[in-house]
Amino acid sequence: MLSLQAIAALIVLGALAYAAKRSKTGPLHVLLMVAMGCMLLAMSMHRFPGFVNPPLVSDLLISAAADPVTQRLNFDTAAAGLILFALFCVPARTGAQWRPVRRNYWIILGTPLIVLPVGVMVGYVDVDFKLFAYTPVFFAINLLFTCVTEEAFFRGFIQEQLTRAMSRWKAGPTIALCVAALLFGLAHARGGPLLIGLATLAGLGYGYAYLRSKRIETAILTHLALNGIHFIAFTYPRLSPA
Repeated sequence: MLSLQAIAALIVLGALAYAAKRSKTGPLHVLLMVAMGCMLLAMSMHRFPGFVNPPLVSDLLISAAADPVTQRLNFDTAAAGLILFALFCVPARTGAQWRPVRRNYWIILGTPLIVLPVGVMVGYVDVDFKLFAYTPVFFAINLLFTCVTEEAFFRGFIQEQLTRAMSRWKAGPTIALCVAALLFGLAHARGGPLLIGLATLAGLGYGYAYLRSKRIETAILTHLALNGIHFIAFTYPRLSPA
């Protein structure tokens, strides 16, 4: 799945991320952050050569009212996300560290109960209960290749860095949350304006989960809960355009 070019790219990204993490504020820190951000953007757009992202399923019809789905194992974005997770996030390792995650279960469950009904109201999805053999595979791939990667970037990196940069402002954490959510929405621009709006709304929920609990796991589980409920109980990925 990885050629020597891909391995070299990951080593460079890891070195940039490590240097950015260790550097202090100043021109060098900004330069390292920009360079790392450019590499992350290129990997998210699959622009680096040497990565093989094979299709896990091709043209799978999950909902009768939706278009068939092709799901790939995107090793470039997943590897980049794991580098960010390792260097910029602090994983929960003890029961005490997991306590804030459990305490904020209402955000984990509440975010899908807000976003998905809005999706029905705007005609993006409809109710469509289904459960078939691919479901456990979807949850595993979605957790490892989507939720961890995206939350490490948008919450563990962008929201956290913006929060620290605006720490002197009382509204700083809220502004950081909103900016990260908007960027998350814009990252879904290929899906059209409805998806941008719904993803931004979801991003507000993920960001609030992170802000409230101070744990990246809460954001990841909120993201997984929304995607999982969407997959099982609603049109997936969306209603086919008329």
